Amino acid sequence: MREVREIHDLTGRVAAHYMEKYGAKACGLLEEAARQCEKKSDLPGRNRLLRLRDEILISKMQNAD
Repeated sequence: MREVREIHDLTGRVAAHYMEKYGAKACGLLEEAARQCEKKSDLPGRNRLLRLRDEILISKMQNAD
């Protein structure tokens, strides 16, 4: 369980970095990178990128409250 929490915490920090660096373009850039991974049959890479995108979307929903 601890490992899962550490991974989630790291994902949150990486997602925050993407938001700081790319702003509103972050989700689109991550989705495009995920598509490129999928074309190369790199499904683990695709999933990591989409997980980062999801973390950004969740963060936006939480900040909207």
